[in-house]
Amino acid sequence: MTWTHRERLLAALNHEEPDRVPIDLGGAEFTSVTFGAYEKLKKYLGVNVATEPMSIIHSVAHPAEVILERFGVDTRNVQPGGYEGGVDHWIDDNNYVDIFNVLWKHTESGVDQHFLHKDGPFHGGKLTLDRVEECDWPDGKNPGLASGVKERVQAIKAKGGDHAVCLYLPGGVIHRGYAMRGFEAYLKDLYKSPEPLQLLMRKLCDFWCDTAETVINAAGPENIDIIYFGEDLGTQDGCMFDPDGIYANYLKPHHARMVSTVKELTNHKVKVCFHCCGSAYHFIPHLIDIGVDALNPVQVTAKNMEPERLKEEFGDKITFWGAINTQRILPFGSPEEVAEETRRIISILGKGGGYILNSVHNIQAEVPPENIVAMFETGLAHRYH
Repeated sequence: MTWTHRERLLAALNHEEPDRVPIDLGGAEFTSVTFGAYEKLKKYLGVNVATEPMSIIHSVAHPAEVILERFGVDTRNVQPGGYEGGVDHWIDDNNYVDIFNVLWKHTESGVDQHFLHKDGPFHGGKLTLDRVEECDWPDGKNPGLASGVKERVQAIKAKGGDHAVCLYLPGGVIHRGYAMRGFEAYLKDLYKSPEPLQLLMRKLCDFWCDTAETVINAAGPENIDIIYFGEDLGTQDGCMFDPDGIYANYLKPHHARMVSTVKELTNHKVKVCFHCCGSAYHFIPHLIDIGVDALNPVQVTAKNMEPERLKEEFGDKITFWGAINTQRILPFGSPEEVAEETRRIISILGKGGGYILNSVHNIQAEVPPENIVAMFETGLAHRYH
């Protein structure tokens, strides 16, 4: 049997072993490569193409087709177009205001100029129902969000490789919530002002679900294989929220609505991948409960995230997407060590299917191009049978 890219990825998501481990690079904004690492990779491979940004805010490149083909990447990315008529604008090269009126500012100089949110419409003061209602909320049905989506899908299909189409829908109720409110205040409001914070999260969930409908309809529901979204629930050493308290009661219902929305819009044929950095262990049962099919980035160096533990407890219920160590192995190991670690992860998480090869989060600037090549070439050479 000759496997197509799409068949290979869907087999893994259905907990079946394809011919080799499926490979992702740039299927979503947090499974790609930062500008600094990308420029070095292009030079190393002798690829002379202009760098196409996937996200300026996160300093992430949209990998060129020649590189995706070089590494046998099975996914292809689709994401919303630019919002029309919003308040988003660049103040200068270092400061940007997004459609939620959040101010983002460069944190450093250099190629990978990461941004952090510095101000927003709810920063400071007490969060109230009136403040939330009176905010000028963006519209998830804005036509700009559908711009270029149909054309991007057609371009993927026209290449004839039958790749798995991964629709990345950014945002959510946590990341955007604390960007608008401020991180510390957001966490306090979960306890001190839950009612207005719930309204804020409902507004964000409304926007996300409306955006999902707009973009899915533009792409054609039958053309999408994976919906990718998510937001961080864990830290390196534990949980950001009480999994069975705050998360279950205040946050999970919104995530459940988001998952059910995209499942219904695609007639329950699409797979959902949820992004959660850090120690996601205690949240995995909740994610499985709401219908999540895959977890990314599988930060194996975080607490309780040992691949053996994850595979044993959850391997038949959720697919693991990522797991190649970006905290030590990829940036500081040799190519041989990277290849060895890649084979180790595949042997654990890929047994019986249920694993998609990718780094833990975006490949950072300190990762040598030789190590990037070693990771993907090891995956490309892998065979289950």
